[in-house]
Amino acid sequence: MSLALVAAAAIAAQGTGGAASPPCRATEVSRNLDFWIGDWDVYVGSMLAGRDTVERILDGCAVTERWNGGGGDEGMSLFAYDARKDLWTQNWVTNNSAVPGGIKVKVVRAHAPASTTFQGEIEGKSGAVYYDRTILTALPGGRVHQEIQVSRDGVAWRTGFDAIYVPHGQKL
Repeated sequence: MSLALVAAAAIAAQGTGGAASPPCRATEVSRNLDFWIGDWDVYVGSMLAGRDTVERILDGCAVTERWNGGGGDEGMSLFAYDARKDLWTQNWVTNNSAVPGGIKVKVVRAHAPASTTFQGEIEGKSGAVYYDRTILTALPGGRVHQEIQVSRDGVAWRTGFDAIYVPHGQKL
């Protein structure tokens, strides 16, 4: 009986980080935010909209994003990679969580080596629920395009934020 318990404990330990468990960077999906890692100046058109710092942490199992738009506009994301499901999720919060979109939870909906789409729902001031998606796309020259869109029906989308990420200190 005790031998069976020891064997069961060894199997459980392997499933929670032992050698038999694949690391968080073992699949294409797990590496899909790699192009976005960096310290960025964010431009909307020709105007500097803010600075965003995106870092890989916890051996690639998570990515943090720290946004500073100036004038007190701040936000932070925790992107978590679930190796069991080969899936990223995003939890976003701003320093004004009382407004629609001040807190959001999204999951990856589409991915490719140079593009990721996250989608979730936000509740508007009237209580109506809207679809909310973020599309990140790698661009030539080490830049990134981010487009945030909203939709009432999941079919017709309206762009609310359209920006180019440039490595900090470089000009657009």
